[in-house]
Amino acid sequence: MPESAASGSPTPHLVVPWQARTLTPRPEPSGGSGPALLGRADRAGHAAGLVNGLETAGQEAAQLARATPDAYQPDGFAIRVEAARDQSLMLDRFDSSGLTLLSSHPQTEDAPQDVLVWVPFDKVASFTERITAFAEDTDGGNPQQAALVANMEQIHRALLGNLWQEKQELPSLDGTRWWELWFDPRISPTDPVATLRALAEERHWQVSDRAIQVGERLVAHVATTGEQLTALLATNACPAEIRTPTFAEGLYYVDRNFRAALVADLTERVEPADPHAPAVCVLDTGIAQEHTLLKPSLHERAYSVVPGATPADRAGHGTQMAGLALFGDLAAALESQGPVVLGHGLESVKILHDNHAPAALPRTFAETTANAVATAEIGNGGPAPSSRVFSMAVTRQSGDGLNGTDGTPTLWSATLDALAAGTDVAVRDDRIDLIGAPDPAASRLIIVSAGNIRGPLPQDMRSETGELDPLQISDLSRIEEPAHAHNVLTVGAYTELDTVPDRPDFKGFRPLVAPGGLSPFSRTSVALTDAAVTKPDIVLEGGNLLVAPDESLLDEHELLSVATTHHDPARQLTWTNATSAATAQAAALAALAMRTYPGLRPETIRALLVHEAQWTPAMVDHGLFKTTGTPKLAKGTLMRQVIRRYGWGVPTAERIINSASNAVTMIVENSLVPFKRAPGSQVKLAELMLHELPWPLEQLRDLAETTVDLRVTLAYMIEPNPGRRGMLGRYSYASHGLKFAVKGPTESRDAFRSRLAEQAEHESDGTGNPKAFESSPRWLVGPKFRNLGSLHADIWRGSAAELADCGMLAVYPVGGWWKANKRADRIGLPVHYALLISLRTPDTTTDLYTPIATQLGVPVAVTPSAQTDITDGIPIQMDFGW
Repeated sequence: MPESAASGSPTPHLVVPWQARTLTPRPEPSGGSGPALLGRADRAGHAAGLVNGLETAGQEAAQLARATPDAYQPDGFAIRVEAARDQSLMLDRFDSSGLTLLSSHPQTEDAPQDVLVWVPFDKVASFTERITAFAEDTDGGNPQQAALVANMEQIHRALLGNLWQEKQELPSLDGTRWWELWFDPRISPTDPVATLRALAEERHWQVSDRAIQVGERLVAHVATTGEQLTALLATNACPAEIRTPTFAEGLYYVDRNFRAALVADLTERVEPADPHAPAVCVLDTGIAQEHTLLKPSLHERAYSVVPGATPADRAGHGTQMAGLALFGDLAAALESQGPVVLGHGLESVKILHDNHAPAALPRTFAETTANAVATAEIGNGGPAPSSRVFSMAVTRQSGDGLNGTDGTPTLWSATLDALAAGTDVAVRDDRIDLIGAPDPAASRLIIVSAGNIRGPLPQDMRSETGELDPLQISDLSRIEEPAHAHNVLTVGAYTELDTVPDRPDFKGFRPLVAPGGLSPFSRTSVALTDAAVTKPDIVLEGGNLLVAPDESLLDEHELLSVATTHHDPARQLTWTNATSAATAQAAALAALAMRTYPGLRPETIRALLVHEAQWTPAMVDHGLFKTTGTPKLAKGTLMRQVIRRYGWGVPTAERIINSASNAVTMIVENSLVPFKRAPGSQVKLAELMLHELPWPLEQLRDLAETTVDLRVTLAYMIEPNPGRRGMLGRYSYASHGLKFAVKGPTESRDAFRSRLAEQAEHESDGTGNPKAFESSPRWLVGPKFRNLGSLHADIWRGSAAELADCGMLAVYPVGGWWKANKRADRIGLPVHYALLISLRTPDTTTDLYTPIATQLGVPVAVTPSAQTDITDGIPIQMDFGW
């Protein structure tokens, strides 16, 4: 993105170098109530029925195993344990005493909860004894093994359909198709993928070239019929889960007319960045390496991970994204007169085929993405790892146009989470391993698109006035895989473009969306009310549509799209739109932030783009406040709707680079150790960090009852655990969680510390009751909703006098699978986090910046520009003025 010259002296954001104070939580209370247990009148009969099911399953499995060749024989079998209706099973009881929990399914309207469990043949007797013991009493008069047995309803041998993890029905078993197999290496002493390959060779199945190791799962893909696949259940390659694969395919793209003369002129004025400057690595259809606007910034860093394909872009989408990632909207550079100085470079890795046809042996997007990241990092020089932005405007297209992801982690989203967290990538001949604990020093910034609405808009979705309602369509169109990954920055699209061509053939046309609203191409997570994340995180320009007077035609005119580069040498300029365009522009902003603040970690840059985003009045009017009368916070559901639609709004280069005198951003980077091992092999919370900020105490007190906004953003990276064995405790997806807390205005420091310790105790599994300042209605989002995912943001609004005594923030850990699994190689590891804090008042005569900078030892020049409120030309509604 070209660098702009600011008038006067800059007022950069303030990086706080002070060390936080480390506290050790008090010992956590032991135990837990667990699920309610059924009282069984005939305990002996109930136990006998379960034992009969287990023994029958064992006999069937043993018979099948005897018919299996010796090299493939298993040492156990999988069973399905069904819970009683409306009851919950205690999952950890099926992951101990020699048993291995493979997966779990929550209760639905049609079926109770169930779990799949691997039972070694030599553990059948001991499992039987535990079930039979339910008929006997403990010394205290309670049923023995009640936590294991009471809520179990029946046991039978697991069939292929029981391993199926998707919400749609199991496909027909008589047709050949690709299956995604998730293996649990714990249940077999041999490599399950090696067995799969051997069986595939014997039976003429197709197997993907590489398997993928993610967390505790090994994932491979095979093409065969379902009937033939059932043979795996009686081998040492029995899958733990079976899912639908996501394969890399081509993309549809839109191109427009070009302006060759403008491109030639701009080429002469461009000054590329140094080869070692920050760079955006575009993962897409490749790049036109000889394009005159792109070549000087590419530094021969164009690669391909598509077998047999060159880095050249024959589809066009990758070159379009590259132009936006380098320049932002190219129109501004084309229309400028002087030199265009670029602050970052460009890289490209081709991950998509040149055509829409899948390869004979299709590659998963997870494999392709991991391979692309590794290729870029070992490529031809380039920036430091922390100065590379990965931009991927590629999503899995949903079949019916509206339904995207349901928010459940997939192989692709988990791979992105592992890569972002700094997991090492090892590319071998037959597999790709995401291995070892995440390295906080090697975290990656990965930016992905939320996904687009494709095809004609449904005509039955109209507003109260009878017009097409694109917002309703976007709300029903869920984000697409892998936009729901926790650690990535997910970008949706909004639009300010509303120009109608002054031509007779466009007479009566109108823009479909009013300026400042959601782009009609953008998907949302409004329909994902129970998802573990809220996406998108931000929105950027994605274009608009023109609608005919009778609404029979929608037109993607270039005036309502974004200018960028074309892959055809004869047509060097084109226009594009949708969340792809927004994603590439977000990558350009991220690279600008890296250039402006060298040394900030990727998670901090991710947080900065979210922290400096703002909602437009159109976004606010669509749910956050009443549009007439006294401004008033909407209901919590409306607040969640706004964030699930627009994220935190629109970031701009000006706000990302600079603070203002009345709008100051402080940046804190730190780390803590979330878990430690206590005596008795118990794992406890280890550290809580207290940040005493350079608070402008005197100025806040002078402002008295003047309104001041406190904005806080906390970002970190989690290590994923994508196996579907449950969602809490040792089976949770996230390795750990972090939360922030702010000292209340009337709280003493000692009381704040005590509250934190108590709160941490009760939130060791990610739940708990926020207290005091955090539960204040002055918080826009509130602690319950803001703590989803691995980026938490909120805004508090109140009087300056009240905020004056709140200059202490804390970051503390909550539980995840690191803690619950008692992983020896994870306990004691530090995790990094970024904490961004802003103070803002609408009183532009107040200088909050100087007293903070003075405490930090940052020299401040007094200039008129330092007294300017930052709005960047976007009208911000100051009723809750962010």
